[in-house]
Formats: sequence, C-alpha cells, structure tokens
Amino acid sequence: MKKIFLFAAFISVAAPPLFAQTERGYVSGFGGFAVTPDTTSGNALAEVGIRVAPHIVVFGDVGQFHDVQPSAVQPFVDATTAMLQTTGLNVTGSARVPAFYSLGGVRYELPRQTHVDPYVLGGIGFARMMPTAEFSYASGPLPDGSTPSVGDDVTSQLITAGDFATPAATNAFMYTLGGGVDIPVTQRWIVDAGYRFSRISADTPVNIQGVNFGVGYRF
Repeated sequence: MKKIFLFAAFISVAAPPLFAQTERGYVSGFGGFAVTPDTTSGNALAEVGIRVAPHIVVFGDVGQFHDVQPSAVQPFVDATTAMLQTTGLNVTGSARVPAFYSLGGVRYELPRQTHVDPYVLGGIGFARMMPTAEFSYASGPLPDGSTPSVGDDVTSQLITAGDFATPAATNAFMYTLGGGVDIPVTQRWIVDAGYRFSRISADTPVNIQGVNFGVGYRF
C-alpha cells in the first residue's frame, strides 16, 4: 500500500510537466491599436501557432489595420469636394485606407523566469490596402437633382455620377517584428500582451507600431 501511495504522489507531481509537453500549439485572438505617421486606428488579428521545437513555434496570422494611410486618398477627396462646390453642391469628405494582411513567421519563447512566458517573433507576408472615401451631404442639389438630409452619406451617388472614383486596391509585401508575454490563467487558457512593428512596402511605405491584447487557447 505504501508503494501505491508513493507512486500516486509521483504521478501527481510529474503530471503537470508531462501534460505541458503535449501542448503542440495555440489559437489566439487579438485586438489593439496601431500608430502610423498619418493616424492612430484599431487593429484586430487571429493567430495559430504550431510548436516545432521546445522553444520554437511557427505561426500564421490574418488581420486588419483599420486605417494606415489616409493621406494617400485625402487629396483626391479634397479635389472632389472643391470641384463640387463650383457646381453649388457642398459636401464633406473623409478618406480611410484599411489594410487586410496575412503573414507567417517564427516565434521564439524565452525560458520562463516568472509566472509569465516572454517571447519574440518575426514574420513576413502581404497586405492588401483598400482605399475608401465617404462624402456627407451639406447643401445644394446632387447631380441627379435630389437634396438629401444634411449628414446623409452620398458617396454612391457621386460615384454613379462620375464625380469620384475610388482608387484601386493594391497588394504589398509586409514584415513584422515584435515580442510580448503570455500569462497563463488556467492550464489551457492564456492572456497575451505584446508590441509589434510592421512595415508595408506600398508605393509610399508605411511603418506601423502596435500594441495588442488577446486571449489564447493552448492545445
């Protein structure tokens, strides 16, 4: 009987590290903010990682920067607004350039020193920049003769009339470098906080600094 108790005690001590060794990867979702020379906006991404060595994980991301380079489109919006004023139509226009991206990379998990798991990472991929513009009605007749309520979105009417053409979407190479910490809250669930620097090699390259917070599940 004493041997049985000793064996049970050994299993109870050894089980957590043995169980940890079976964790082959994780899935995580993140939200945060991204800062570019133009603006500050939101960032959201999903990540899947697969362990290939004791401290090395390969990962893949899909995500979106809400707005990275409005200055690339705003001059076209301002020119349209000025042109419409000469016809008696007053609108206010704003531009936005969201960037959808996907990338893959390698994450190195540093040896744990405390309750948190620090890591550094790097990845490469592509971003699709999709310029958009929005015009709000102020006063005067639209090209079709109608007069909407003040503040109504009249973008589609201006595009239909040929007064504005949204710039085409473009694809560009992107890379990311960063790091962060995983904080276990249960045996499987973690909270993740990190910093990332990204560069999108568009016609006018965009440097993006972001802080992300997320929740992950280890499997």
